[in-house]
Amino acid sequence: MLLSPYRMSGAGNRRMRAHHAFFLSLALACSPLLGACGGGSPPAGGGGSPPWRERTSAPRPAAEPAPAAESRPAAAEADAPAAAGGLAQVSGQAPSAIGMLVSIVLLDPHAEIDVPVPDETPIMDQIGRQFVPGFILVRAGQTIDFTNSEDELHTVHVKDSHGESIFNIATMMGTTYQHTFDIDDQYSVICNTHTEMFADIMVVDTPYAVVADRDGRFEVPDVVPGRYTATVIQGAGRTEHEIEIAAGTNEIDLTGA
Repeated sequence: MLLSPYRMSGAGNRRMRAHHAFFLSLALACSPLLGACGGGSPPAGGGGSPPWRERTSAPRPAAEPAPAAESRPAAAEADAPAAAGGLAQVSGQAPSAIGMLVSIVLLDPHAEIDVPVPDETPIMDQIGRQFVPGFILVRAGQTIDFTNSEDELHTVHVKDSHGESIFNIATMMGTTYQHTFDIDDQYSVICNTHTEMFADIMVVDTPYAVVADRDGRFEVPDVVPGRYTATVIQGAGRTEHEIEIAAGTNEIDLTGA
């Protein structure tokens, strides 16, 4: 159903949590997110090409590789976060880019930890008959602003990984529509008026997620120490690594199978 362009906010349709699988990786566009993504706002020059959708346009410039962090031994305690001793700063190496596909790194804690959903509200704009950026990574419970910055009528039609329509709204210049994504999933975004316009959204339920650069380097700041499953997603590929993170600086290698 096409909603009025003057409806500026709303949580949209929600469905029950279906799965905890992430079959995607991202093509050269680090997205805002998750306190752990550490990238601030998305690039303003146009959308990147997400991993589950091959594109023919040239890839966007990759971020400069992060400097290697000093190696540190793992914490002695296995499954509980350190109550004292501070947070961890994690740097590491994931598989380098294959063509347009870079790695996404997720850190899933074994113990229950309390990490608030980020206050930042990412923006997906419509300008130049493009969604900008073309990919956004957010945490479940985070809100995205959908805006239209050009004098042309567009729509924002979001579907989940099963093809079910989540919302479909018309947008006019200067309008904003907000939606909170409560379910971790992969979502496609299209404009019904201009079929060349499409984008993607990845929603995760882990508090720590980051997009590696083309060389595979990544950083995750302010991590609660403890045991984690580190998942690397690159295109259709997915690998998991059991790791332990200690307070202070950590260097991890996620390049193995």
